[in-house]
Amino acid sequence: MLNINPTKTNSWKKLLNHFNNIKNKNIIDFFKEDINRFNKFSFLLNKNILIDFSKNILNNKTINLFIELLNEINFNNYLSLMLNGEILNITENKFVLNFLLRDINNYFIKNKNIKSHLLKEKKIIDNNLNKVELFTNNILKGKWLGFNKKKIINIVNIGIGGSDLGPRMIIKALNLYKNSNINMFFVSNIDIDDIYNVLINISPENTIFIVCSKSFSTQETILNFNIAKKWVLDYFDNNIFALNNHFIIITSNYIKAKEFILNHNNIFVVSDWVGGRFSFCSAFGLSISLYIGFKNFKKLLLGAHFIDKHFFFSKLNMNIPILLAIINIWYNNFFQFKNELVLVYNEKLSFLPLYLQQLFMESNGKNIDRNGNIIKDYNTSSIIWGGLGTCCQHSFFQLLHQGTNIIPCDFIIECCFKNNIYNSYYKLVSNLISQSQCLAFGDNILLNVNSSKDKNLNYKFNKFFGNRPNNVFLIKKINPYNLGTLIALYEYKMFVQGIIWNICSFDQLGVELGKRVSNLIYPLIKKNNLNFNKEIKKNKIFLDSSTLNLIKVFKKFNDKR
Repeated sequence: MLNINPTKTNSWKKLLNHFNNIKNKNIIDFFKEDINRFNKFSFLLNKNILIDFSKNILNNKTINLFIELLNEINFNNYLSLMLNGEILNITENKFVLNFLLRDINNYFIKNKNIKSHLLKEKKIIDNNLNKVELFTNNILKGKWLGFNKKKIINIVNIGIGGSDLGPRMIIKALNLYKNSNINMFFVSNIDIDDIYNVLINISPENTIFIVCSKSFSTQETILNFNIAKKWVLDYFDNNIFALNNHFIIITSNYIKAKEFILNHNNIFVVSDWVGGRFSFCSAFGLSISLYIGFKNFKKLLLGAHFIDKHFFFSKLNMNIPILLAIINIWYNNFFQFKNELVLVYNEKLSFLPLYLQQLFMESNGKNIDRNGNIIKDYNTSSIIWGGLGTCCQHSFFQLLHQGTNIIPCDFIIECCFKNNIYNSYYKLVSNLISQSQCLAFGDNILLNVNSSKDKNLNYKFNKFFGNRPNNVFLIKKINPYNLGTLIALYEYKMFVQGIIWNICSFDQLGVELGKRVSNLIYPLIKKNNLNFNKEIKKNKIFLDSSTLNLIKVFKKFNDKR
């Protein structure tokens, strides 16, 4: 692999010259110059998802120069290394085999020269998938019962990060596909109110907890697991055999997990290379399978698999994740637009921006390159945020249209709808299309608004310059297959960005420091009559005056509760 600073490449220098020539051009000029711009800068993906990226400050030369950059950094070699099962997560010495998780029909491992460790990993994946299917069917058919022989109707997913955000997002998006007899709950926050607000609405008799922790040491997950375990044991008179009926553990740490549960068949063991934010296709997607049924869960995997094939085998200039990635890098690294906004216009997709926040910022929010050097010459991950369609139009869209910060946007909407009372859905779609148009073209779309005969004295405050870039995703229907496709598009967009920025996208080392320090702060919070000087020496932690006094004031307030 070529581990190089992208700004030192010849192609980056060409892109910089090109940027200086194009940066003052207006999006509307591109459309005036080429009436077929939409056809050239949009893709209909698998007849189900239209992606329109024509309203961007770029042209064919922009794309060609980025393709030149990809060739210069030997991008195709990264793809070959991934397909061959080489170590790409170099900081943790792990594989990156996400594509195998959804390779249901063994498309990627039919090669006669496939490496043995890939076959081994695929066997683990297939065994887990079979176990997910069996468990799902046993729950839904009433074969798996609670300790008191009551049918399970409540599923509580205990996790945090990807093992929470992924299933939570997908389950809400696919609510129309839910099994009518299943109620789904999520617990992630260490704030005890989170789990208590769930427990007061359910009974241990008909509830099963799915505990998701790859390391089985995540403090939030283990704390909530212990609370749930005590709740169940209290109900069943401390009969520890009741845990076998009401808990499933999904982890990579089988040795540690088996200490907490008698029936070790209740443990789903995933490979340690499965990162949380990429884990919905693994056994960590068990709650999804229970909610929408295993057949629909397989369709979710197949939708992602479609993008796996598209990504690995499409030409670079026709590869949609690549195009989406270079658009972001174009704005982030050249225009210095450091935010990226995801706007979903369907209530069912309301958790998607949160999911993408983690996917991109945990993956590519790095300031150390693959050589261990501090990155000083360029930006890495954009700040990803977003919200729900027309609701956001009444909050922060003022800034989008007239603010001094330009924020590129992705607009996403489903085109098939179940209800259209009072033409509500037509109004919803018209809002999305009009916002995309107004951001790109400003008030140029309103004819005569700039007329010198306009005597409206307030017009000078009512000026919209446009030139705010955006992409539009029109999805025929939010079904399991198309949702899997959409998620995988963003996954590979993130992956391409990481390669160009020469960073490792698959670790999250920046999360660890806060955890370590929290473990040192915890005894200071908990103990009474502390000798702080003694504790500082004992725990080897630097306590600045702010931290020290925050602890003291908290203890003072807490004593008077």
